[in-house]
Amino acid sequence: MSRRIQDGYIYLTAVILFVTATVEFSSAVGSTPILDWLDPLLPVSNRHVFMLGSLMDAGVSAFLFLGKERGAKVMLIGWLASIYVIYRAGLWWAGVPILSCYMGNWTDRFPISVETLNHMAWGLLAWLFVGSHAVSLFDWISHRTLKLGQTQ
Repeated sequence: MSRRIQDGYIYLTAVILFVTATVEFSSAVGSTPILDWLDPLLPVSNRHVFMLGSLMDAGVSAFLFLGKERGAKVMLIGWLASIYVIYRAGLWWAGVPILSCYMGNWTDRFPISVETLNHMAWGLLAWLFVGSHAVSLFDWISHRTLKLGQTQ
């Protein structure tokens, strides 16, 4: 995998995380009643969970835009994706329907069903998780190949 493709993946991920952070934050400050309900896994309100998610997405996005070390960027993407995978697995294990109801007024502005939002969320999660691991794997393989070529 070329460096250009890896850099493109990182840049696009930074943009996606910035957009999701903005949407999550604007939804978290909204008035949708579900935001005040207690989160099924964490002992805080859904509003606080989405604020935390927004801050994590914004922080990772900022590092992806401003950071220098490609390896640290990819590991941070993988870390964030792992947190989201564990959280969604916990919801599934607890039998809680995974709904994107936190979108609040956004679903009024855009004619998108909750089911479509869930599919989009799973797609973004796959982008983060699979992409970060693929970039890490290709980096590891190319680094090993380079080392093997130097020892011969």
